[in-house]
Amino acid sequence: MAVIPTFARNTLTAITLLSIALPLCAEQRKLSQDWLFHQGDVLGASSMAYDDHTWRKVDVPHDWSIAARSDGSAPYDPNTPGGQSSGYLPGGVGWYRRHIMLGAGDAAGIVRLEFEAVYMDADIWLNGQHLAQHHYGYTAFNVDLTGKVHAGDNVVAIRVNHADPSSRWYAGSGLIRPVSLDILDRVHLDPDSIVVSTPVATQSLAKVSTHAVVANDSAQARKVDVVSRILSSSGAVVAQSHQDKSLAAGGKSAWDETLAITNPSLWSPDSPNLYTLVQDVYVDGAITDERRTRFGARTITVDAVHGLRINGRQVLLRGGCIHHDNYMLGGAGWPDADARKVVLMKAAGYNAIRSAHNPASQATLDAADELGMLVIDEAFDMWNVSKTPMDYSRFFKQDWQQDLDSLVISGRNHPSVLFWSIGNEIPEQGTPLGIETGRKLAERVRALDPTRPVTEAVNVDTPHIADQFANLDVAGYNYNEPLFARDHQAYPQRVMFTTESTSKNAFSYWRAAETMPWVIGDFVWTSVDYLGETGIGWMGYSQDWQKLGPYPWHLAYCGEIDATGRKRPAAYYREVLWKTGIDPISAFVMQPAGTEDLPDRHLFTLTQPHTDWSLDDVHPSWTWPGQEGKPLEVVVYSEFPEVELFLNGKSVGRKTTDLDTQYKATYTLPYRAGRLVAVGYQDGRAAGQWTLRTAGKPAAIDVTPDRTQLRANAQDLAYVTIALADDNGTPIYNQGDDRQVRVRVLGAGELAGMGNGKPNDVSSFQSGRWKTFHGRVVAVVRAGMQAGPIEVQVDADGLPTRRIHLHTVSP
Repeated sequence: MAVIPTFARNTLTAITLLSIALPLCAEQRKLSQDWLFHQGDVLGASSMAYDDHTWRKVDVPHDWSIAARSDGSAPYDPNTPGGQSSGYLPGGVGWYRRHIMLGAGDAAGIVRLEFEAVYMDADIWLNGQHLAQHHYGYTAFNVDLTGKVHAGDNVVAIRVNHADPSSRWYAGSGLIRPVSLDILDRVHLDPDSIVVSTPVATQSLAKVSTHAVVANDSAQARKVDVVSRILSSSGAVVAQSHQDKSLAAGGKSAWDETLAITNPSLWSPDSPNLYTLVQDVYVDGAITDERRTRFGARTITVDAVHGLRINGRQVLLRGGCIHHDNYMLGGAGWPDADARKVVLMKAAGYNAIRSAHNPASQATLDAADELGMLVIDEAFDMWNVSKTPMDYSRFFKQDWQQDLDSLVISGRNHPSVLFWSIGNEIPEQGTPLGIETGRKLAERVRALDPTRPVTEAVNVDTPHIADQFANLDVAGYNYNEPLFARDHQAYPQRVMFTTESTSKNAFSYWRAAETMPWVIGDFVWTSVDYLGETGIGWMGYSQDWQKLGPYPWHLAYCGEIDATGRKRPAAYYREVLWKTGIDPISAFVMQPAGTEDLPDRHLFTLTQPHTDWSLDDVHPSWTWPGQEGKPLEVVVYSEFPEVELFLNGKSVGRKTTDLDTQYKATYTLPYRAGRLVAVGYQDGRAAGQWTLRTAGKPAAIDVTPDRTQLRANAQDLAYVTIALADDNGTPIYNQGDDRQVRVRVLGAGELAGMGNGKPNDVSSFQSGRWKTFHGRVVAVVRAGMQAGPIEVQVDADGLPTRRIHLHTVSP
């Protein structure tokens, strides 16, 4: 199948939900502040007259499940219905209320309340009138308030019912993604209608096809002019057009145009160049609407002979699956937090994300557009048959089409979106019900966006599974790499890729992508760690697939990047396997026999075969007190063809690292404190090295923010890494030397959360008090609404206080 897509979205905001282009001349209010919240059910809270003055004021995005209890203790509960799946964090019922002041002119306009996601089963009232219900916790939707608002105070009330158990992972609860209010002129572009594509995109020419619907909701006929311009990243106009039509009162009409860009800057993972389509609507010479839609000029083709090609060049998907939570911020999709995961993955050599198992946030897609990350945007984890008693299958039959539409409309103008995935490990896959449901979903996606392939993640090999695959343009295989060769013989036109794989089998899964043209890539489970599915990356599932890590385990601990953003050894191996050149050589030490880094490694007695999501228990440390003179195993990952290991200047041996060794070299040597150095050789000459030093006792705190300037918008985040070091600056890693850390944030910001990535540490994320894990903890600082300085004060037991300064500026 050949696919030639290119899409984009609004450049002005990351929260436009189903509205993928934002009006400049009209008004959009980001409803991030001044929400009132009550946890638990309340009678009468939907009434405009309800007295809400005692409710807690919160900012949105908001996740009540992660919040500390009123006494400051962490919210974990070993008896919560979600149990191991939710990380022992509760759901329940919560209410939100928001007072919105409108002038007479605004109240007379087109008014839309936009939600990017509410988890889950939400009811919405305006001024006591029930207006809408939305069940799915991950899709964007809007509520039309036109003619229902009035001048003065209007009250929006929302009841959220997160009934547990609703998910196989931690979902969070509440208004988990941004909310906004759009006020439009009576003559305007339909926000959900705008589509931009490039059916031709070469080095010499890009043809840009645009589609939009203009609505005339006024009481009289209007002559409408639409002026379209395409701007380069520098703001230069590179193409423009003009078209006018007459619209009857209450009428609508489509504007379809093709513009040409000569010598375009194409979008690709290596060069994510972006353009902006500006569409101005004029009535009687006055502008009534202006929308800006960001897009990238690029083509995609997929077939079983040439694989995946972007702009004619072959691309292998170096992919990772992610869940939506942001660890110490819970399920709250703060745009900077969502974007940070994309940044971390790009820096570790990934070029693709699978949003598992729900639609990606706009912030995730924005960052992917800007950084050149490809996205598999996924709709559902279940269809008609449930995986947990209170999951979305309760609503699928009635809601699937509106939620699938939301996925596509919200994402189709992003150049980063590569494929649409209609489902993951669907229980009825391969049955008549599953095959027919898959057909309906795939057909609906193609009706909304015929330019992108449709895929599905399939994890079974049953007699009729070929009929399930037949619905798809690209076949997703979970944990079934051995089937690639066999299935190619039977279905030579089928394009395949691994939608989920394990870290332990990284070599074989990637080797399939390198050697089989019909296999276009591999997505590991997972690239970034997540809350819930406790301990799947440590003790794993029990033999009967019913049990995972017991309380206090709350993280999956299978991420190749840990929950705080630190690369684990598996990420370094993947960099070598992919030949990224980021860290071409690295060395790690196996946990010594008879010791354990964490408890419960062998909690369950298992009989093979049994899927193993655990990562190798190796560590970036040469500090092993109590192991003096005992043999330790060291593994070196290397892109170089030869490596040599040195301990305290003496060679331990030189070894080959190549395809036959899976780019690894293993050494066993007696532990002696000092300096361990791995050297890589290219053409017989030293070309790179990796050093581990024995650390002394903690003597200092290193405090490093990922940014020093934030906008005073109550949204911007700074991640502050706090790491212990000895008096020579050597990082502390030995858990025996971890310290309790206290963080205070003063001035024009606040502490939004704090965590150490340890999967069984159930400290409160809002407490500001955490013990380091392997010498490290990360705090998140959120800007306030007032510009000014922020001081972050860090104390650790027995160490000098450290202070750093950030500052916020007016947006």
